[in-house]
Amino acid sequence: MLKKISKLQVLRLISQVMFLILMPELFTLIFNQIKKVYTMVIKGNFDIGSMWPQLLAMLIIIPITIILGRFFCGWLCTFGAINDFIYMISKKVFKTKFKVDEKVDSILKYLKYVILLFIIIIIWTSGSKAFDSYSPWDAFAQVDNISGAIAGYTGGFILIAIIAIGAVFIERFFCRYLCPLGAVFAVLSKVRILKIKKVRDKCGSCRICTNNCSMGIKLYQMDSVNSGECINCFKCIGVCPRKNTQVNILGENVNPLLPSAIAIAAFTGVNALGAVMNDGMTKVGGNNTTTSSSDINKLEQKKYKDGTYTGVGQGKNPDLKVAVTIKDNKITTVEIVSNNETKGKEALNTVPKEIIEKQSTSVDVVSGATMTSKGIIEAVNNALSQAEINETSVSNAQETYNDGTYTGVGRGKSPNLKVAVIVKDSKISSVEIVSNSETKGKEALEVIPKEIIEKQSIEVDVVSGATMTSKGIMMAVNDALNQATSNN
Repeated sequence: MLKKISKLQVLRLISQVMFLILMPELFTLIFNQIKKVYTMVIKGNFDIGSMWPQLLAMLIIIPITIILGRFFCGWLCTFGAINDFIYMISKKVFKTKFKVDEKVDSILKYLKYVILLFIIIIIWTSGSKAFDSYSPWDAFAQVDNISGAIAGYTGGFILIAIIAIGAVFIERFFCRYLCPLGAVFAVLSKVRILKIKKVRDKCGSCRICTNNCSMGIKLYQMDSVNSGECINCFKCIGVCPRKNTQVNILGENVNPLLPSAIAIAAFTGVNALGAVMNDGMTKVGGNNTTTSSSDINKLEQKKYKDGTYTGVGQGKNPDLKVAVTIKDNKITTVEIVSNNETKGKEALNTVPKEIIEKQSTSVDVVSGATMTSKGIIEAVNNALSQAEINETSVSNAQETYNDGTYTGVGRGKSPNLKVAVIVKDSKISSVEIVSNSETKGKEALEVIPKEIIEKQSIEVDVVSGATMTSKGIMMAVNDALNQATSNN
């Protein structure tokens, strides 16, 4: 029996590591899908028939949680796994176990429900973006780009630090007290058919099961674990010296490997199916979306030429390419032509649809896929800049400039992008990049100056994938030309 229990915990550890490596975004994916359903319901436009492919993970995980309990939290969740690993390491290092008073623990567990209600009422219902930078899961999604993301997610990284410190002293600190998704699953799992049976009449006075419970449940007071806090880690089964703790489904004791394997297989199958469907649904057409009259020309009332335009942006990785089709001054399709994204792929389907629906690139990013979302938005903006009809702009060539050399400053990806512009015979004869702090998009430093000289205008196309640097150069040249403009 001990050998069998040992295998169970090894299987759980393998599951946690595999999902941490291969599906770290699963937490944010599910939570974002719950948000999607909620916002559609309150807006009165929920259509499960057309939306179910985008909600696939949630539609499988929630029924499994209702039937079998919180296997997601105990076996698959990235945040749960990290909390476990931090606590295990801290126990080895500090050789102590911080004990939370039972009454205090019981009170603090209600905090996650308060956080969930705050998110639903203040953020989801009102649509407020004031707390975007405080999302720890969005911040966690940017860990591999922390130097570039820390300014935008300062609050989120602070919360991650707090969670990590809490996990050093309290097992499953985040899961017990702070996790809003855990709050959802705690409610749903109350009616599960899988129970942990522990007949107290056969127990001694050791309380070993309670002392080893990851979630601090008072197991010594129960014959059957009905608490929504239980995450099915099954540690209580392995430590019971009398083998009195058993997994029970509908009155029958079962090997805990069985429901564990079912849950893992179901989650893995969902991910595989979702990946296949996402690959087949990256093209979003006008026939799949309706646009109300109030949506027309939301893109700042600009006018666009009919046609298909290709734009490039940077998500988690560079060269995220889209094809945008314009017809009758509306965006009719947004197709993901190619991408190198390894995470946040749910945004490849969701963001294009929302851009078409709103007729605007001012759409919400997908939680946990922030950089991919912004990359798509950047690429669409890049495509739209090519389609735009600028009826009011006047070429800088129509201006009269004083001959001379003028210095201008602009802001690209970073501030203090400085140029020197030489004017001769009232024409721009040279644009030199004097200094810059750009870390990406450097190809624009060569291309944009040449095009400005060729067109004798700062109204030139941005370089795909280097939009901010391109605009920074144009800003700096315009600054220089303003100094050169003749007052005569």
